[in-house]
Amino acid sequence: MKIAIVGSGPAGLMASTRLALSNQANQLDIHLFEKRPGLGRKLLIAGSSGLNISHEHSLQDFSNHYEGWDNDFWKNLLNDFGPKDWINFIEKKLGMETFLGTSQRYFVREMKASNLLKQWTRFLEEHHVTIHANHELSNFNTEGEQISLQFNHDSNLNFECDRAAFFLGGASWEKEEPSWVRLFHSKNFSMVPFEASNVGYEIDWNEKFLKETEGKPLKKIELHTRRGSKMGEMVITQYGIEGTPVYFCGTSGPAELDLKPDLSTDQILEKLNRVKENLSPMRRVKHQLGLCEAAENLLFHHAPPESKTDLNKMVNAIKHFPIYLKSPRPLLESISSKGGLSLTEVSKAFEMAKFKGVFCGGEMLDWDAPTGGFLIQACVSQGASVAKSILASL
Repeated sequence: MKIAIVGSGPAGLMASTRLALSNQANQLDIHLFEKRPGLGRKLLIAGSSGLNISHEHSLQDFSNHYEGWDNDFWKNLLNDFGPKDWINFIEKKLGMETFLGTSQRYFVREMKASNLLKQWTRFLEEHHVTIHANHELSNFNTEGEQISLQFNHDSNLNFECDRAAFFLGGASWEKEEPSWVRLFHSKNFSMVPFEASNVGYEIDWNEKFLKETEGKPLKKIELHTRRGSKMGEMVITQYGIEGTPVYFCGTSGPAELDLKPDLSTDQILEKLNRVKENLSPMRRVKHQLGLCEAAENLLFHHAPPESKTDLNKMVNAIKHFPIYLKSPRPLLESISSKGGLSLTEVSKAFEMAKFKGVFCGGEMLDWDAPTGGFLIQACVSQGASVAKSILASL
C-alpha cells in the first residue's frame, strides 16, 4: 500500500512517524512530500527563540484552550496522542532531553528546533520513509480506490497512491496566500478566510514613553480583555505590544492591565501608606512596589492625570490600567493563523467528504489555539490521528 503525506510541518512529520512505527511488516510504502528544499520550516521558525513543545495541563484544561471542534473532540484527540506521548517520542525515539519550565510549558533542553528536526528527519529515513523535497502539490484527483497527486517539479511528477494526507499549512509567516488555497477553491471546497492569530496588537503610545521603553518588558502583569485574562510578560514595541498574554486573549477594543496581580487593591494601598514622608503617589510607587521599569514608565506617561495626585486613583490605575488594542499585526508577523479549509469538509477522522481516502490536518484547517505549547501539541496530535485513521481505512 502506497501512502503520500504532503507537508512536513509537525503534523505531517508525526503522521509519517506513526505510519512508519506501524509498518513492522514493511507493507506500507510511505512517501513524504515538501514544497521547500528542506523539511519543517514552520517548526524552525517556532523554535528560533526557545521551542516550547507542550503544556502541563489536565486533558480537560488542555482542551479548553482550543477553538474549532467541540471540547469532547479535543479531549479524545489528546487522549489518543497527548503531551506524555509527544514528550516520550522526543525523549525515547529522538534521544533528546525535555524539561518543564516555571511557566508550565515543556521545552526541549537545547531550546532550538534545528536539532529536533535533524533527529526527526533521520528517524524517518531510518524507518524507510521516502522524502521528496521541492515538490509542491498542484492538483489531486481520485478514481475508484486510486488517488492521483500532481506536483510542480522538474518532471511535473504524477504520483499514484492508495491513501493521501495533506498538511499544507496555514497563512502565518507567508508573504501571500498559500497556493493550495486556490487549488481548493477550484474544487469548490468551503474555505474560511485566513486571519492572524497569536500576534501582537497595535497601541497608540506616547512618543516620550516609547523613547524610554521600546523593547523593554512588562513583567509579571495580567492582561484582561473580553476574551479572558492571562498573566505573563509582554514587550513594548514601536507599534504596540507583543507577548503571551496578548497572544492568548488579545482582541481589538478596550482592555486592562493589572500591573501588580500578586497584590490586592487593599494590600497595595497599605504598602503605599507605609511611607511617612509627604511623597507623591508616583514616588510612593517607586519606593514600595518594585514594579518593572516599563510598568513605572507606563504609569508616568499614560496613567490618568488625576492618579498623579490621588493615591486611591493611582492604586486603581495599577490594578485596572486602561489600554486600547487597535488592529492585530499582519499575517506575515503572526505565529499562527485561523481560517483555512472549513471543518465541514472533513470528518472527525479527518477524511475529506468529497475525496475518499484523502485526509487533511494541521494548520490548513479552520481551528485556533494559543501559543505556549498548545499549537504544536494540537498539530502532532492531529498528525497522529490522521495516521490512525489511514491505518483503520486500509
